[in-house]
Amino acid sequence: MEFLIMVESHRSLRNALQRAHPKLAEHQAKNALKRGVAVKLRALRDIRGLTQDEVAAAAGMTQSMIARMEALSGPVPSLEAIERYVTACDGHLALFISDKQIESEGSFRDAFAKARSRIPADIDLDV
Repeated sequence: MEFLIMVESHRSLRNALQRAHPKLAEHQAKNALKRGVAVKLRALRDIRGLTQDEVAAAAGMTQSMIARMEALSGPVPSLEAIERYVTACDGHLALFISDKQIESEGSFRDAFAKARSRIPADIDLDV
């Protein structure tokens, strides 16, 4: 229950901010996807205990490219670049496309399990 109250409070604060500063809200919306990708990439690198230089070397990229991928704003990296980064960190990449917004990781797992049951058994999804 406490989590739900925090989420509602966050939404109310975000809505108030958007009404007060529409240009800031527009800027934040543009960068929401980039921030999400950047935070996840950085978290993966941190979990693996790697430096940007180490990831760059393993991915065949430069350290400055890695830094731009981890930046909270700017262009969203290409899927190929993300894949190279994740592979260099010995991580796993999943692309999920849905007609509904996924609110939590649990919802993602549930949706993936449902989708998986509709895919022919001869297609390996664990690659």
